[in-house]
Amino acid sequence: MTNKEFFIRTWESEMAPTLSSINGLPEDMTKLSYRCNEKAKSAEELISHYLGHVEVMNNSLDNFIADEKTATKKFDSREDAAQYFEKNAKELIEKLKSIDDKTWDEQIISFRLDGKELFAFPMGDTFWMFMFDIIHHRGQLSTYYRTMGVRNPQIYGPTAEDMEAMAAGKK
Repeated sequence: MTNKEFFIRTWESEMAPTLSSINGLPEDMTKLSYRCNEKAKSAEELISHYLGHVEVMNNSLDNFIADEKTATKKFDSREDAAQYFEKNAKELIEKLKSIDDKTWDEQIISFRLDGKELFAFPMGDTFWMFMFDIIHHRGQLSTYYRTMGVRNPQIYGPTAEDMEAMAAGKK
């Protein structure tokens, strides 16, 4: 298995936990203004940031520029956020399947923030970085759910509520 094939397989397996993190959001999107500390991103900013990575990766396959924006994307509902993610995540897989291994290993992607280049790495390294950043920010968001008034969604395993139900013989 090549590195690119392993990335695609891992990406596909990470789609479900990412969707779970979106679908677990409160229906009341005003609760996404929650932030655990003044220096921390709000829930809305976290979602916008890590879902934006997927679109940036898609775009970089067309022009080899990963141009992140500091302005946050607003979602009207968790369903909108889930649809945005699913569309871009599936499109990414299809685009990656058409990229050869030499391009994956050697094509330099310029990483820019609001148009200013910060660094440039090979495509494979850049995409792994993005996926790990998505996982990292999903983890940050997982500490916000209960404070926003909803239970934690399942990401990699049972939640506290799931474990309580299993211990009580309800699951």
